[in-house]
Amino acid sequence: MTTIKNPALNSMTASSPQPSHPKYRSDIDGLRAVAVLSVVGFHAFPTWLTGGFIGVDVFFVISGYLISMIIFENLARGSFSFSAFYARRIKRIFPALTIVLMTCLTFGWFVLLPDELNQLGKHVAAGAGFVSNLVLWGEAGYFDNAAETKPLLHLWSLGIEEQFYIAWPLLLWLAWKRKFNPLVLVLFIACASFILNVNGVRQNPVATFYSPLTRFWELLFGTLLAWFSNEKPMVPASLKNFIANSVPGAFFTDKQREIVQILRNASAFSGFFLLAYGLWGIDKAVPFPGYWALLPVLATVMIIMAGPQAFLNDKVLSNKVLVWFGLISFPLYLWHWPILSFARIINSELALPGFRVLAVALSVLFAWLTMQYVERPVRFGSGRSAGKVAAFSSVVFALAVTGLYASKADFSASHKFDQLLVHRDSKDTIGISAAWFRGKDDWLFLGNAFDNCVAKLKLSILPDASVVAGTRDSLAALAQVASNYKTQVVLIVGPNKTSVYPEYLPDGLIPSPKTYISFFLDELQGIPNLTVHDPTREMLASKRSVGNLYWMTDTHWNAKGAYLAYAGFLKKFRIPVPDVEFKRGSTHSGDLIVISGLNDFPLHAEDNWDVVWSKQPRWQETPIPNEPMTDFGRATIVTNEKPLSNKRVWVIGDSFGNSLRQYFNATFKRVRYVGHWGLKFNGLSEELVNADKKPDLIVIVRVERSF
Repeated sequence: MTTIKNPALNSMTASSPQPSHPKYRSDIDGLRAVAVLSVVGFHAFPTWLTGGFIGVDVFFVISGYLISMIIFENLARGSFSFSAFYARRIKRIFPALTIVLMTCLTFGWFVLLPDELNQLGKHVAAGAGFVSNLVLWGEAGYFDNAAETKPLLHLWSLGIEEQFYIAWPLLLWLAWKRKFNPLVLVLFIACASFILNVNGVRQNPVATFYSPLTRFWELLFGTLLAWFSNEKPMVPASLKNFIANSVPGAFFTDKQREIVQILRNASAFSGFFLLAYGLWGIDKAVPFPGYWALLPVLATVMIIMAGPQAFLNDKVLSNKVLVWFGLISFPLYLWHWPILSFARIINSELALPGFRVLAVALSVLFAWLTMQYVERPVRFGSGRSAGKVAAFSSVVFALAVTGLYASKADFSASHKFDQLLVHRDSKDTIGISAAWFRGKDDWLFLGNAFDNCVAKLKLSILPDASVVAGTRDSLAALAQVASNYKTQVVLIVGPNKTSVYPEYLPDGLIPSPKTYISFFLDELQGIPNLTVHDPTREMLASKRSVGNLYWMTDTHWNAKGAYLAYAGFLKKFRIPVPDVEFKRGSTHSGDLIVISGLNDFPLHAEDNWDVVWSKQPRWQETPIPNEPMTDFGRATIVTNEKPLSNKRVWVIGDSFGNSLRQYFNATFKRVRYVGHWGLKFNGLSEELVNADKKPDLIVIVRVERSF
C-alpha cells in the first residue's frame, strides 16, 4: 500500500507507521445520539421539536472533527494513504446504505405509482452516487413533490459529507506536501463558505441549503477543532502556548488542572445551552442555514472541546443509553425517514401519533439489526478488507445503474393505482398519478400530491383549526401594523382551476358544495384594514361569455383570467382599470405537461390570449439587490411615468401573481415586488416599519390550494 509522508519527517519510513485513528470518546457517541434523536423527533413530531433538523449540523461538525483528526494524525506520522482512507469510508458507509437503498427500491415497487417510482429510481441513483443534495436542489421549485413523499430526501446530508470527504483529504495532503500551513487553508475556505452561506440564504435559500459550497464551513469548524486538539509538528510553539492558555484541555499543566476543569464545564454547559436554544428556538420559518446555523455548530464545537472529563460529557453524554443510540446513529438516520415517508405515502396524510411512534420504534430496531449483522461484520469481522470494499462498491454501482433504469422506465401499464400490491389509503388519487390527472376534453389538472388538491376539492380532509387561526392572526397582525401608516392590505385569491372549471373534471370526481378555503375566508371577514378579493364567483359567471380563463394544460389562469381578477380588485378601491383587449395567442404547453410528461399531448390555441393595449404603457423595472429569486420572480421595483394611479404598492405573492405583473405595472406609479409570500410574509411587518416611504397598498396574491 502506497503511503504519503511529510518530507520534513525524513526519519519516518513509508512502511513502519500504521494508520492512526483518534482515541475513542464515548461522549462523542452520546452527542451523535442527541443529534440523530433530534432529527428523528423532528421528522416524526415536527410541532414538538421545531428545530430538531439542526441535528444534521451537529453531525457535520462531528464528521469534520473526526475525519480531520484521522488525516492530521496520519499525515504527521507519515502514514496517510488515500486508499486506506477511502477503504475505511466505504466499509463505514456502504453496508448500511446498500441495505436501505435496496429495501426502498423493493418496497417502492409494490407501493408506488409510475411517476413516483421514476422519481424513487432517480433518488436511488443519486444516493448511490452521493449527489442527492445536487439532485434535490435541481428538483426544488413550485411544483416539487412534498418532502414527506420522498423516501430518500434525507440523503442530501450524506451527499454533502461525501463530497467533503472527496475534496478535503486531497487539499490537506497538498498543503502538507507543499509545506503550506493547513490552518490558513482551513480558515480561508471556512470563511469563504460561511460568507456564501450568509449572502445566499436570502437570495437563493434552496441552493444555500443544498450546496456543498455553503455547507462546508460547518464541517471545517470541526476541522479547526481537530487542528487545535493535535500537538503535532505542524503547530508552531507560539501557537501551542496560546492554545495552552486559551483552549480548555488542549495542553495544560498540573497547576492549571483546576482552572481547566472549570473551563471544561463552562464550555460544555454553554454548548448544551446553545444547542437546547437551537432545538426549541429555531423553526422552518427562519432563514436557514445562515447565521442561525452558528448555534448548533458552535454548540457542538464547545461540547467536543470540553473533553470527556467535563461533567456533562462524562455524566450525560457518556451514559450507556445515549452511547448505544450513538453507535446506531448512522443506520438510524438512514432508516427512519424512509419508514416515515412510506407511511405518509400509504396513508396519504400525516399518520396518527401512535403509528409514528411505532415507525420510530421500527427504525430503531432496523438500525440495531443493521449495525449488529451488517456494519460490524463488514468493518471488524474476518475476511480481506480489499474484498469487502470491492464487493460493496460493486453493489452500490449496481444500485446506481438500477436506479437510473427505474427513473426512465415506463411503469404505466403495471403500476396503476388499483394494481398496487400494497393498498394505499388514498381515495383521492385519480388515474395513474398522484401528481396530476386528466379531465375531459384535453383538460389536465393538478393531483393530490401537491397541497392535497383533490382531498381539499372533495373536502375529504378538513383544515386544522390552529392553521386557520394562524392564518387569521398573521394577516390581522400585518393589517394592524399597516393601519398605523394608513396602508391598506389586500388579499387576492387565485382560485384553483378545478374551482372554476369543475365541468371538465373526470366522472366520479364531485367537488364538495362547501369549499376548503371557505374555512379560512370566513375567519378573515371583518378584520380591520384587510380586504379579501376572491374572484371565483365572477369567473364562474363570465367564463362562457369571454372564453377560457385558464390554460387547459397549465395550473394557472391565463392573461384574460388574470385581468378579470385584477379588474375586480381595482374596482373595490375605485382605481382606474387598464384599457386592454385580447386576441388569440399561440398554443401554450403549460406546467402540467412538464409534470405529467405528456409531451405529445394535444394543445389548443383557444386557451391562450395576448394582451393588446389601447395605449402602450411605459415602465422601468429595477432589480432589488440581495433579494431571492422565487417562483414569483426576482424582487424588483417598477416605476411608471404615466400611471393610472399615483398610489405606491407592495406586491407579495406566488406564481399566480406572474400574470398580474403587467397590469400592476401599467396601473400604479411605483410597484415593489417583495417576493414570494412563503419566504417574505413573516418579515413584512418589520419591513413596513423600517421603510422610508410607506406604500398605500400591500397586495398579497395567494393561490387557493396553498391554504
